[in-house]
Amino acid sequence: MPEDIDAVFTWVDDSDPAFRAALLRHAPDGCDRWRYRNNGELRFSLRSLFCFAPWMRRIHVLTNGQVPPWLDRSHPRIHFVTHQEVFPAPEYLPTFNSNAIEMCLHRIPGLSRRFLYFNDDVFLGGTARPADFFPDGGGQVLYAQDTPLPADRSRGSARDRACAHTQNVLTELWKRPGEPRLLPAHAPQAYDRDVLAYLETKLHDEFRETASHRFRAPEDLVLAVLYAYTLLEADGERGRHRMRVLRSPSPDYFFLMLEKKPLWIARAYLAILRKRPRFFAINDDLGDVPPYHPVLLGMRALLRLYFPRPAPMERRTKR
Repeated sequence: MPEDIDAVFTWVDDSDPAFRAALLRHAPDGCDRWRYRNNGELRFSLRSLFCFAPWMRRIHVLTNGQVPPWLDRSHPRIHFVTHQEVFPAPEYLPTFNSNAIEMCLHRIPGLSRRFLYFNDDVFLGGTARPADFFPDGGGQVLYAQDTPLPADRSRGSARDRACAHTQNVLTELWKRPGEPRLLPAHAPQAYDRDVLAYLETKLHDEFRETASHRFRAPEDLVLAVLYAYTLLEADGERGRHRMRVLRSPSPDYFFLMLEKKPLWIARAYLAILRKRPRFFAINDDLGDVPPYHPVLLGMRALLRLYFPRPAPMERRTKR
């Protein structure tokens, strides 16, 4: 690659007393507090990075100020960044909105122009090359699921309605409704910092409104949707990039949504170990369950089996 590529992770620890106090103070009634559950995925997502993409330059971990006790923040390849360092206004904090946090990724100090963004529940399951995201001939490869994006702003979850809202913004911005748009895959997302800065300038008010929402809102911009379809539809970008559809399960992708079905989920865990997909994600949708729920115990066992080797910045502590 002619330039370095960094990785960015976002992370939160729901067991931290300060985080819990802030969440209780600001959370609306009916807030799904279990969505902030820390299952230890960050450790294994980092291991997957060093196992299958050791060419990454630096790893930036964006948090509300927490540091995992097992991670050596003095390691030269790790950079901890707080929300205070990247948010445009201090009154927007604390935030519990992933859409708002993602609006600020490009503001991370020292971030490379091109970078990969990981949720902590996203893993590399096989070898990944820079050209899988930034081909040698230029442009980007964008990964999507074979699932249409939500298009109705009046129905569904706040996330679904935010996707529909982002579609409307894109259509108004680039005047190209085109074919039905697909949902970005829950896989590593490649970004160009300069394109994100341009979008923030062009959609200044919309970026600020999203950043101001402490929790997900129907009026949020969804960064993965906004970025991917800007590259595919904007004048000057159209034709330079390509979208690749990932189907699950396949050798390239396995997306698993955790449910209260221990036997079915156990078979899925075994399938991940057997298939070794290049990208996989384990999304926690279990609801309010204890940390020793069999589905969560099984997930931790799967990750220890798949990624037994510690990352260079791990402290030698119990797993």
